[in-house]
Amino acid sequence: MMDWDGIRYFLEVARTQRVSGAAKRLGVQHTTVARRIHLLE
Repeated sequence: MMDWDGIRYFLEVARTQRVSGAAKRLGVQHTTVARRIHLLE
């Protein structure tokens, strides 16, 4: 099953070019973004 939240986080990192930038836009900690992307692997 696809993790759509993980994909959303990944796309935000691609848009901002930074995990911290994506985290700020998503309103979460940068570690949350990194963890969600890691789970996609």
